[in-house]
Amino acid sequence: MMDKFSYTINLIIIMFTSIHILACCWIFIGRNFSCTWIEGGCDPDNKKFVDEDGVIIDVYTVFITSVYWVITTLTTVGYGDFKGFSSEEYIF
Repeated sequence: MMDKFSYTINLIIIMFTSIHILACCWIFIGRNFSCTWIEGGCDPDNKKFVDEDGVIIDVYTVFITSVYWVITTLTTVGYGDFKGFSSEEYIF
């Protein structure tokens, strides 16, 4: 009985750690390249997460959105409301 419990706990820890690492990689790509999902692509009217100077408005919203993107991508649901805009994001 204890083996199943510890296996389940280990699986949950590995799953959340993997989601966190992938979300951080997605944010890293979004912050270090141009015309990315954080900037809303190259469309100046589609700025969701940055102000006029290109500074991220709310880091918590960006992280939660990144986790959401990772989960929908890994589960192959892929709603499409958040997607990559640059070739680096498409490669990732």
